[in-house]
This record gives sequence, C-alpha cells and structure tokens, in this order.
Amino acid sequence: MNREKHFHPLAALHLLRKTLLVYLLPLVQVLFDRNWDALRAALRQELVLLVFISAVCWAVYYASRWQVDAEGTVHVSWRLGVRLDRALRTEGLAALVLEQPLLYRLTGACRVVLYPVGQTKTITLYLTRQQAEELADVLLPVTDPLWHAPKGSEKLAFTVLGANGLSTLILWWLAIHQTQSYAPDAQTAALAQLGQLAALAARWLPLGAAWLLVLAGTLFCISLVRSALQAVHYTVWRTDTQLGSRGGLVRRYEMRLRLSQLNYADLRRSPATWALHYCPVFVSAGACRPELPLFVWREGTPLLRELLPEMAQLPPDTRADTTDRSVVFFLPAGIPLALCLLLTAVSRTTLPALTLPLLIPTGVFAALLGAAAVGWHREGVWQQQGQLLLCRQHRFHLHQLCVFHPDTGFTALQSPWAVTVQRANLTLVFPGKEKVTVRSVPLAALDFLEI
Repeated sequence: MNREKHFHPLAALHLLRKTLLVYLLPLVQVLFDRNWDALRAALRQELVLLVFISAVCWAVYYASRWQVDAEGTVHVSWRLGVRLDRALRTEGLAALVLEQPLLYRLTGACRVVLYPVGQTKTITLYLTRQQAEELADVLLPVTDPLWHAPKGSEKLAFTVLGANGLSTLILWWLAIHQTQSYAPDAQTAALAQLGQLAALAARWLPLGAAWLLVLAGTLFCISLVRSALQAVHYTVWRTDTQLGSRGGLVRRYEMRLRLSQLNYADLRRSPATWALHYCPVFVSAGACRPELPLFVWREGTPLLRELLPEMAQLPPDTRADTTDRSVVFFLPAGIPLALCLLLTAVSRTTLPALTLPLLIPTGVFAALLGAAAVGWHREGVWQQQGQLLLCRQHRFHLHQLCVFHPDTGFTALQSPWAVTVQRANLTLVFPGKEKVTVRSVPLAALDFLEI
C-alpha cells in the first residue's frame, strides 16, 4: 500500500452528483412557462454542460491519488490546476466507517470515512472493497477480539429500539394482520391496505386525521424495516485498543472506534426500553456519532462490562436534588401544551370538527410534559471513583452518560436567578465539538470544577 493509487471510479460520479443543481435549476423556469421550444434548446445546452462537467470530474478523478506510507500515514491528493493534500497519521485517527450501499456493492466499491482526532472535517475515500479492508486493517487492526452477535429476543430488541419506537412493531403487526389478497399491482395493493387502515382509524377520528395517523404509522414501519435490515449479520467486538461493529443486508457497514478516543457511553432509556428490559448503548469518538447503537444491553447481564472500558459505570438510580430547581424543564412542552388545550377548548364551540384533530398534538405535548417531569427528578451530575456520570432528559429519552475522554471541556452558565439558588447549567464539550448540557445542576455537585 506504499505506492500511490487511484480512487474507485465512483469518486468521479460522487463529484458529478454535487453539480446536478448547476444544470437542472435553469430548466425549472422553462418548465413553468411551458415553452417547449425553449425547453428543447435548454436541454441541448444542459447536455453540453453535462458532458463538460463530466469531463472535468473525470479529470479530477484521474489526477487524484492516495497512499499509505511506511509509517502508516494516509496521504490524499486532489489535483486539477490546484493541488489539495491532506495527511492523517494513525495515532491521529479517532474512528473509521466502511459503508457499502447497494450501488457500491454492485460496482465493488466501498466508501471509507476517516474521523481525525479533535476535528469535525472528515476524510472520505472511495476505494475498492479490498483496498478499504486493507486500509482499515492498517489504521485500526482487529487483534484478538471479543465477539458478540445478538440473537433471538436481543436481535428483536435491537430492531425495535433501532427504529426508535415500540409502536412501530404494533403498527407493523396490524398491517400484516389486516393483509388480504390483491391484484399483482403492488401500488394498488399498498394504497388499498392504507385505505383499510385509514377506514379503521376513521371510526374514532375524522378522515383527515385518520390518514395523518396512518401516514405516521407507515413511516414508522419503514423505519422498522430499515432497522431490521441493518440488524442482519450484526456483530460487535472489542479488542485492547478499539470497539467495532458490522452488519447490514442491503447497506453493509463497519465501524471501528479507538478506545482511547471514546467520548462517552450513552444508555438511552425510554418507555420502550422499560417495557422490553433492554437498553440501547450508543458511543461516540471524535466527531463520529453513529446513528445505530453499538449494542443492546439486557439489564442485569455482564455484557455492558465486557464491551465497554473497565471504568464504565452507570449513574446512580436515585432522584436528583430538586430543591430550587428551575421550571425551565417544563417550558418547552408546557407552553405549546397550554396553547393546544386553549385551541381545543375554543374549537368545541366554534369548529367542533377540529376538536379531535387538535387532540393529537395535545397528546404529544402532554407526553413530552411527562418526559420533562422525569428529567426534573432525574437530571443531574455525579462523580464516582473518579468517573464523571451524567443523567439528562432529551425529548422522550433519558440519557445516562459515562464520560471517558480526559480532554473534555466544561462550561457552567448561570442566570441571575441561578446565582441566588446556587445552580448552573453544565455544558460538556468533547473533542469533535460535540456538546452535552445538563440543566440546573447544584454547584455543590460541581466541586470537581473548583467553582
């Protein structure tokens, strides 16, 4: 790998994709005017422009190179008149991700995303699959890993929690349960199925609100299917120097995180996790914040201790000190909830047909207000055995964080009211400019900051 190499030809296609708006936007005005002669002339001009831009993208691809030297440093050079070089040493790498969507798999390509330490700007390479695997093994080799593959109920919990909603599974079951035989036309079958669900929901809701509910359920089902495809062949591992995971059926991916660059481990609690007794565990390293959980932990099992670093701990399962705590917890959900309740009350006398549809956002904000109450009682900061532990509420999730990175910045912000009650909002800034804020923390709990 010491000699310079070309990128995969899909790199030129990626550059070309970024220029689509250049020659598509001028066609919009012509289409609105319905001037077909001008449209044909514009299409000829756009075709010439497309050929020119394609030639430029191909020239950039042909002139660009990448290589890994004997010390393990990655060098990337983009050349076309002006030369742009980037270099990344092995020790300066926080994480890497290998991605293979369906088009990439068909063409034998792989997208490699490198996350430098302390930076938000990533390095993206389009290589062949073999070159991508060799590069990953050079930068973050996997040696003597401890493997874990979810099975049975754990894989089901991974799918449901990855789709972010237990209601997704219920709606999916309802759709299957209501399925009947239709004509071979898939579009007709799908519309007929949605029509049946909308008719079922319309028994309690107006037709417009029923279709809105069915559309939301359909999107949840799509999210569930996507999560299920990503959970296929899913495996997570840990070595002495890194954490990693791989999986996916249609869109294959692999992620490797350097243990020394881990920012935190995030256990996200929600009503679904309490019902399933499984909890998704997310991690981040540098600017790499994966969309999927690293693994799903069944409460009471030793998997959490096996895969995370030895100093990993959970915040105490106790209520935080709420003495003189600010009511700011309730304002983001309380203000719109009061507005929805007012509109619902007015609609009963002016527009009764809107009363039931208004109950939908009212219920959502009421649920958010209940989640805010959980944050009121649980949000806080603790330090146990030299380990910083956080608990914060964000929407419907209660985030329990265990901080790993030693180079974490802290900001304590106090309003005039907070000064009088000796409280502050604590913001943690991790490498990669990721921020986490815990609201209304007693200053006594921040003694490690020497405030």
